[in-house]
Amino acid sequence: MKREVTFNIIVRTHGFLGKPGRQLFADYKAEYGTVSPVIKKGGIPHPVHFREGMQIRNYLRTLDDCQGWSDHDFDDTWTEVVEQVISKGV
Repeated sequence: MKREVTFNIIVRTHGFLGKPGRQLFADYKAEYGTVSPVIKKGGIPHPVHFREGMQIRNYLRTLDDCQGWSDHDFDDTWTEVVEQVISKGV
């Protein structure tokens, strides 16, 4: 079941990321076509899903609108949340 990304989730996550975070994810989207790339610089992969993505998922867990979501819901929805946040303007 796909979880609804409410306006409140978008607004709260927008504030959580701040301008630097929104810019970071906008840059990922522009350069790699996704907000969750695996970046390979210097031979060591940097999996955004496990690093920055985990910070977003942990933040979403604190929101009332996300109560009752499973770990799979967070995994399946966090990129949509971030993409909606950055599409609103950085």
